[in-house]
Amino acid sequence: MGSEWRQNRAYSPIRARILLIQEIANHQNFKRMNRRFWIVLTIVAAISSIAIFWVEAQQEDTRQQRREHRQQMNAERRAARIKEREERTAAYIRHIDSIVMSHNFVFNPTSMQRQPAGQFHMLNNPSFEVAYRTDYIDVHIPFIKGITPPYYPVVFNYILPSVSNYTTVQTDGGWVVRFSSWLYSGSNYIFTLNIYSASGSAILDVESLAGNTVSYSGYISQIY
Repeated sequence: MGSEWRQNRAYSPIRARILLIQEIANHQNFKRMNRRFWIVLTIVAAISSIAIFWVEAQQEDTRQQRREHRQQMNAERRAARIKEREERTAAYIRHIDSIVMSHNFVFNPTSMQRQPAGQFHMLNNPSFEVAYRTDYIDVHIPFIKGITPPYYPVVFNYILPSVSNYTTVQTDGGWVVRFSSWLYSGSNYIFTLNIYSASGSAILDVESLAGNTVSYSGYISQIY
């Protein structure tokens, strides 16, 4: 037993050195493993960042493509609406032109005013009209007579089988239709109708040779 104790003591320094060397080796291995771990982690992080950037770039490209697609669709819809309105307006102008040339339309006044600066009057009576037909003209409108105050209102209510100086002249924006009639009275009246084809609106000026003029605003429509 004494010999074993001496033997263990003799070998203790050697064992200590061996253990120290093992610990140093293990520590170095750990450090190497630790460096490898951080290198791998750095590489993974870099790859992940690149992947995230690529995905975000792809998503942004997709969003941009969607925005451009929506903008293109909106532009196409706007262009289609504009074209449709232009076609409807052109068709309406052709319609107005056709009824004017065929002498088959009616002027419906909605307001009247004695010129040059008389009082403005709204007209709510739907029976007021000047109808232009192929064989006669139907006149049923109010009028303001008098050159100086007091002025007095009257209502023209005539069927005119014939009129004088009937003309139809096309302008850049529509038509001017003019005729004159004595209206079974002692004064001659000149009817000048300015028609705006795109809107269907019109202005009628009725001028008396006595010196007073009344203007009417309204619209024209086809006689059925």
